[in-house]
Amino acid sequence: MPADAVNQQRAQQFFGAYTCQMMVGPLDTPFYLGTPTPRACRFCGRTEPEVSFRKDAHVMPDFMGNRNILSYFECDTCNALFAKYEDSFANYLGVARTFNQIKGKNKKVPKFKDNKTGLEVSMGAEGLHIKTIQGQDPLIIDAATNSAQLVTTRPSYIPIHLVKLLLKMALCLLDEQEVADYAWAKRFVTSEEHDEAAQGMGLLSVMMHSIPGPPVFPAPFAQLYTRNETAPADIPEKVFVLYYANYYFQLALPFSRVDKVRFLAITPPLKTIDIPVFPLLIGETWLADYGPASFKRVDFTSNQKRVGEEHRFSLSFEKMVELPLDPAAPNDASLGAIDAKPA
Repeated sequence: MPADAVNQQRAQQFFGAYTCQMMVGPLDTPFYLGTPTPRACRFCGRTEPEVSFRKDAHVMPDFMGNRNILSYFECDTCNALFAKYEDSFANYLGVARTFNQIKGKNKKVPKFKDNKTGLEVSMGAEGLHIKTIQGQDPLIIDAATNSAQLVTTRPSYIPIHLVKLLLKMALCLLDEQEVADYAWAKRFVTSEEHDEAAQGMGLLSVMMHSIPGPPVFPAPFAQLYTRNETAPADIPEKVFVLYYANYYFQLALPFSRVDKVRFLAITPPLKTIDIPVFPLLIGETWLADYGPASFKRVDFTSNQKRVGEEHRFSLSFEKMVELPLDPAAPNDASLGAIDAKPA
């Protein structure tokens, strides 16, 4: 089936089953979810003065470019825990964060360095700078097509942290009266209690669209979808979608009280849970200019740290310029440099 037909089918299935309940996106001024008093943490359930609420609690990570979407209901203890999840998410993205050119926490495009190969990628005034060490071949260039592939090593990360971070964002978008229905999800994101049980759980699969070209979403925004009453009974009550840079991330909210009641009523007993795929919402002109998007389901439920994982990243550029090396610099005799400006 052609890609556009597959996407149309996904759109019909998804929007026929779900309605957008809540959406947050980039704003010029701070906007807070929740209420400032009384201060109670939505995730661990603790209140002042047992826990403090002094830190800015970003609904979506500030490394993604979110500056102003915050919440009143995340305590400093949970904030510190979620920061570890953010580190894993950022490390999984690896060199893509530099090529996406989205400013992080320090309001600068992050620099990437591969300690294994010596590859360095950074953002300069004229575009992206790629520095390699002679004898290493992390950059495979096809000058005829103005394209290249980088073979890099991801910084270490823990896969289940990605699921927990997406789920934490989703929980932020719930109406206050719905939060109690997601007791399992709250324990999952705030502890390791359910980590072993979650291994290989299909309901926690992350669906990803990857879109070529410059960043489609220079600042993140997120949507929470709720199942329609006329939708099939064997789908989750709520689905979360995050738009960031060149990606869509989709995750079902697991094990709500509403889902348990509905699923148990299905006869014969439900063996699998079907999750409609969120469609790719991007113009055909973009894909014609930059190439087709890709889609995959990823199992991020492992709680074991990934170290030394290979990451292949494809890119295109308008021009490539070899820069002369500075013979005065002690290490430059072994370095080559390329300036690549994304198309």
